[in-house]
Amino acid sequence: MIDIHCHILPCIDDGSKDIEMSLKMLKIAEEDGINKIIATPHFYRGYFENDYKEVLKKIEELNTVAKEKNIGVEILPGQEIFLDNYTLQYYKDGIVKGLNDTNYMLIEFSPNTLPSNAIDIIYELKLKGIKPIIAHPERYSYVIDDITLLNRFIEEKCFFQLSSGSITGIFGKKIQKTSMQLIKHGICDFVASDAHSTRRRSPKIKESLEILKKENKLVYDRVINNALALAEKEELPYINKKIVERKSIFSIFRRKATIN
Repeated sequence: MIDIHCHILPCIDDGSKDIEMSLKMLKIAEEDGINKIIATPHFYRGYFENDYKEVLKKIEELNTVAKEKNIGVEILPGQEIFLDNYTLQYYKDGIVKGLNDTNYMLIEFSPNTLPSNAIDIIYELKLKGIKPIIAHPERYSYVIDDITLLNRFIEEKCFFQLSSGSITGIFGKKIQKTSMQLIKHGICDFVASDAHSTRRRSPKIKESLEILKKENKLVYDRVINNALALAEKEELPYINKKIVERKSIFSIFRRKATIN
């Protein structure tokens, strides 16, 4: 298995606190059946400004130590990029890049407020060949309130990565319910741990994938194949379709009353 979103590099963001924790996280991942991890430290302007070149150095160091400890998990490069007005320039300058040095870029938003120009920034990134992967949409309050908001991003052919803890219920019932809704509609291209430690948010994805397989086998197959393709730097098919929510008869009457 391949985990495409993990804060496993030590002393670089709000993830692993030291090399010992990173090694413990690697062992947990290995026991869970993971053999490749894309390390995705935050790039958040003013908070965690982790230049891609520095990320590569950290990965080389951790891979070397892991090999010495006979841990069979390979670490690949990546970043989780907080989308803002500077993202495009940072990309042009080589400060941020896509996962595993591909054109698939992992991006995140504020959990409570979606930037009004998010679509515009994504459009500009796409002109440069970037294919956005939106991290954990099921955890954003505005998506929990209305999953059809993601249709705007589906129109721009964005990919979506759900967190394993969201599917298993670690983040609560609302987020778990939203995850299941997205899976039902087929809006799930990746499942990743988004691990930050060895405890509650540890690098495990097996349980969530088992749940996914029972809920939607087609999405499960896509998730497995997409992660493998990303690790091999291959192109990914885009098959997401707009979410169509069935409206109750009461909501239709309410809408008519509003119009009248």
